Amino acid sequence: MYPPHLLAELKRIAEAHDSLLIADEVMTGWGRTGTLFVCEQAGITPDILCTSKGITGGALPLAATLCSAEIFGAHLSTDRSRTFFHSSSYTANPIACAAALANLGIWQSEPVAARIRSLESMHRERLARFRSDPRFGNVRQTGTIAALDLNVSTSGYLSDVGPKLRAFFRQRDLLIRPLGNVIYLMTPYCATSDDLDRAYAAIDEAADMIAVAST
Repeated sequence: MYPPHLLAELKRIAEAHDSLLIADEVMTGWGRTGTLFVCEQAGITPDILCTSKGITGGALPLAATLCSAEIFGAHLSTDRSRTFFHSSSYTANPIACAAALANLGIWQSEPVAARIRSLESMHRERLARFRSDPRFGNVRQTGTIAALDLNVSTSGYLSDVGPKLRAFFRQRDLLIRPLGNVIYLMTPYCATSDDLDRAYAAIDEAADMIAVAST
């Protein structure tokens, strides 16, 4: 995780070299970092923005690529050699698009931003206990994304503790997918305080399980 000013600096560098800035907001978009898109926090407008996942509220797979008027206009032509061909078998799938429209309606009619702020606060409160816990390192949070590293001898996304952690969480009916020794939470916006209590209690228990298994 890095601060917004680095993204703003990347935009400045791109403009200085007459290059396009593509913002991949597939994971970070739709409120995940506390604002609708993380580019808002950096105060920038990318030339191209990629979005997916949250556009349907996670209900169905859908992606959309947004671009500046200048880029759009460069490919708007009756000359087929200038056209940006981008269609595929599932382009404009009506069911996925209907789910996206319903999700946009929820953003406009319900207090989604307030829910995100509440969820962000609940994560912050529960992460605090792990910051001084020697079993964990690099405890971090951006918006509703929380992550912490389990301190083990073999770290990284290919750490052998990953499959053990995944199996442990599944036994407790929790969909927590570690990346090696990195445990991260991207809870749904409808998650309750009790849901987070269960998740963080399981993370605490999992650390003990790994420690016992390693001795």
